[in-house]
Amino acid sequence: MLIDGKKSKIKTSLLKEEAEEIKEYHFHVYFFQYNEKHRASALALREKISELVEKGFFHPVPYKTVNYAPLGPHLVGSYEVWCPKEHFSRVYSWFLLHRGIHSVLIHPLTKKEVLDHTDRAVWMGDSFPLDLSILHDLDQVPLQYPELGLGYSAPNDN
Repeated sequence: MLIDGKKSKIKTSLLKEEAEEIKEYHFHVYFFQYNEKHRASALALREKISELVEKGFFHPVPYKTVNYAPLGPHLVGSYEVWCPKEHFSRVYSWFLLHRGIHSVLIHPLTKKEVLDHTDRAVWMGDSFPLDLSILHDLDQVPLQYPELGLGYSAPNDN
């Protein structure tokens, strides 16, 4: 047992750390949109992710749109895979082993879009330049797929 209110200070400090925890991520798979081999490989990888989700291996969500042209900060073809913290380790290790010829940008989802895509981001494979001019700070963390009850939408354990 801690004395002199130290237990209360520790609990308050831990609550702050928990509130700052990153709970959702994006994995952006890059491909050269005019290269047939790259396009086909990227789509096959996306299909494999969907198959593994259906089988219950993990629970990332490939965004419904494949970008066959630059979109947002991404200057080549790409698609996005959303991943909650509950499945991050398995998704990350799967991409390490199966990304093939593709570079993958992994970044957290927070209110700080520029930081998320730069200082807080990790690349598998070669990095690509990004157009950061369209990114900005948000008022709140974007909730993606709240119906799944994962990531920022997970029930609070406190």
